[in-house]
Amino acid sequence: METEKPSIKSIAYTYGLYLGLLTVVGLVFQYVTGLEKNWVVSAVSVVITIIIYYYGINAFKTNNSNFLSIKEAIKVGLAMAVVGGIIGAVYAYVHYEFIQPEFIDGIREKAYNDMTAGNQNMSEEQLETATTMMNIFTSPFFLSTMTLLASTFFGLIISLIIGAIMKKEDPNLA
Repeated sequence: METEKPSIKSIAYTYGLYLGLLTVVGLVFQYVTGLEKNWVVSAVSVVITIIIYYYGINAFKTNNSNFLSIKEAIKVGLAMAVVGGIIGAVYAYVHYEFIQPEFIDGIREKAYNDMTAGNQNMSEEQLETATTMMNIFTSPFFLSTMTLLASTFFGLIISLIIGAIMKKEDPNLA
């Protein structure tokens, strides 16, 4: 007897929204408190992220007669990661372009000072090229793109680990 697999969409939208909101709340919290480079904030965010992935994958497992393969866990986790990553990336762009552009300016200024202080023998052309590259890699678009890619990569790793721990193969599919 063939059973129909539960839909990943509703789980991905629900838990992906939670992941996206975590990114938004995290950026706003860091901005308001001035804790941009605080490891405690990062660690708490990682723990909450792992918990969200666990509950999302567990919801799929529950809807799937308590069966879960690693492949299914990865599908669910990646779907959640993409939804959350898109939300986070859109907000990151808005945040760094309009709300806190001084954050990027500070990064660029520090990088420029590091380049000029450590390498007094850089030619003007080398300095200009390095500055151009730095401006590309610190643009709001690039940072938001990296938010999406990091979310997807982290989602893959976390869902693989959670899937390996929670897997329970359906004996009827063997």
